[in-house]
Amino acid sequence: MDEKEWIVGTDVGGTFTDIIGINTKTGEQKLGKVSTTPPTYYEGIINGLKKAALSGETTRSFRHGATVSTNAVEERKGVKTALITTHGFRDVLGGGRAERISAFELDWDPPEIIIPRRNVLTVRERVSPWGEVVIPLNKDDVRVAARKCRKRGIESIAVVYMDSFMHPEHEIRTREILQEELPDVDVTISWDVRPEMLEFERTTTTVLNAYVAPIMKNYMAGLKDLLKDTWRFEGPVLITTGSGGLVGIEEAIKLPAVTFHSSPVSGAVGFAGYCGSLAGFENVIAFETGGTTNNVSMIYKGSPAMTREWKILWNVPCCLPSVDTIYMGAGGGSIGWVDKGGILNVGPQSQGAVPGPACYGAGGEEATNTDTQIVLGRINPDYFLGGEMEVYPELSFKALKEKIGDKYGWSAEEAAWNMYMVAMTNLMLGIRLQTVSRGWDPRDFAIVPYGGGGALYACDIAREVGLTYVVVPPLPGYASAFGALRVDVRHEFVKPIFTLESALDYDKINKEMDTLVERAIDTLRKEGIADKDMVIQRLADVKYWSQSTHFTVDVPEGRIKDMKKITENFLAAMKSKYGYTLPPGYVETELVNLRVIARGLVPKPEMSEAKTGGKLKDAMKPRRKVWFKDAGFVESDIYERGLIPVGATFDGPAIVEQPDTTTVIPPRSHCKVDKYGNLIISVER
Repeated sequence: MDEKEWIVGTDVGGTFTDIIGINTKTGEQKLGKVSTTPPTYYEGIINGLKKAALSGETTRSFRHGATVSTNAVEERKGVKTALITTHGFRDVLGGGRAERISAFELDWDPPEIIIPRRNVLTVRERVSPWGEVVIPLNKDDVRVAARKCRKRGIESIAVVYMDSFMHPEHEIRTREILQEELPDVDVTISWDVRPEMLEFERTTTTVLNAYVAPIMKNYMAGLKDLLKDTWRFEGPVLITTGSGGLVGIEEAIKLPAVTFHSSPVSGAVGFAGYCGSLAGFENVIAFETGGTTNNVSMIYKGSPAMTREWKILWNVPCCLPSVDTIYMGAGGGSIGWVDKGGILNVGPQSQGAVPGPACYGAGGEEATNTDTQIVLGRINPDYFLGGEMEVYPELSFKALKEKIGDKYGWSAEEAAWNMYMVAMTNLMLGIRLQTVSRGWDPRDFAIVPYGGGGALYACDIAREVGLTYVVVPPLPGYASAFGALRVDVRHEFVKPIFTLESALDYDKINKEMDTLVERAIDTLRKEGIADKDMVIQRLADVKYWSQSTHFTVDVPEGRIKDMKKITENFLAAMKSKYGYTLPPGYVETELVNLRVIARGLVPKPEMSEAKTGGKLKDAMKPRRKVWFKDAGFVESDIYERGLIPVGATFDGPAIVEQPDTTTVIPPRSHCKVDKYGNLIISVER
């Protein structure tokens, strides 16, 4: 009998590290939630594995998600990075798209770019948009740039040459020279990161990868050694990605940018979407509230909305395939503060895990969203993390009174509910940006909250935005760790073509597509995926010759003999997005890229049906006063979630408590427990 029957998912968040282990034979679950331990984070992972009583020797697969790369960019804590680019194009990064945050602030100054202009170095070389060498690479320029980087203490270098996606040899040779001159400096070339058109976007994506590469490579290598030496684990280590999949740890080390915002994405795809479907909802708004941020993603007809461009920093787009996600700085540790104009704000500053909210008693003196929930009676301070963690409610009252209330003449309670409403306003804006502004009708969706704080806000948000249903799954506080167990290995490979339809050489096109498929299969095999578990999807990027953006469409099976079906798919996508297509023959179509998405199917746990039996009254706890919007403090029913029987129904106002989260059910709301233990809450508007 195979003793390796466990698969383990982990998520290292800003405040807590979550561990979930599931036995693939019996369905047994083991859980561990511990404080995150920056700056190395390793101690928290081992502490969580110990708490969950999981052994590396009985674990088949370890799947890991972390916010390390995302936080490094958001907090501007990446390494000292230089950019080497084509002579004459030094300001591509700084010029960007000439965007402004506000068109009406005449004294507005753009934020500092991620690489200072001083560290943007140029090399004489030039390639045409069709791949011909116009100016050969000047190797002496590269060596001069290397010497400058050495003197300036540069730790990582991004190399992005004009139109190099059509002819990568100059970038490849530059990397070789830099590795000779600077063997201890990390080098990222755009050909490895994003071999596609649009210079600014290709540059920023490559720079972001270089900015975090040494940090992530050290972290990944340390994690691999830790699991082997301390936890005695010898199996595959898979890392969650922003595209809603997994990659092997070696691939993550090669291209760490794929891990950006991977934790909330795995929670959205592998947890919120999955649990929503079990509850009967194909259309889901995945809403996470963690310790630092809130994240909103859309699941439509069971599939996540995807994007090829998103931003960690407002002026630095990352153009790798990703689940479309909006971030807001209103997590549990987000700080309430008053600006110079006397306006109350919440976030994006956060107390994080250390020192944490004021109630932690660890030295934090600022009022946070967690403190407001305690003062408003929503979180029971005697049941924080199921009673495992001691918190001090008097410190929450003190922080809210002194940091917020005294500035306006409010009591601690008044400060708390005003701060709550500011946070709610930010969250509602994020939901509307992700739905109405992108053409979605929120009434067609159910909201599925996850993370430690999502269920505290979900019903109020649903009522304000116009949703009818909220689905709170079991264990939402472990969503990203569980989601890591429900997503597949996923890789994407691209080959630029840039040829008009009339000039296509179909023998060459088929050869290039075959090469991409072979790369995909080889990569999956290296990560231990059997051939029978591989799913290969062939795609093409197509546009009108006059367009600057393209559509990604399916390529029919078999040999590509003409563009007829591919063009039909392109026109359908064009019609769907813009409502029109150009008359036949008006302008020619262009094949921009060939693209292959490779998925490796991995074992996934299923949500077990909840145990039946018992009575609702057995789950009831002593009532207490809880604050609700438009109602104030109201005497409310309190339930222990683990004791609520399947099929039970009850009305708000009510609070449902469990170790990993608290669900707030306001007045005029009705809750039913389905067979999986989901709380399905209908909200009257």
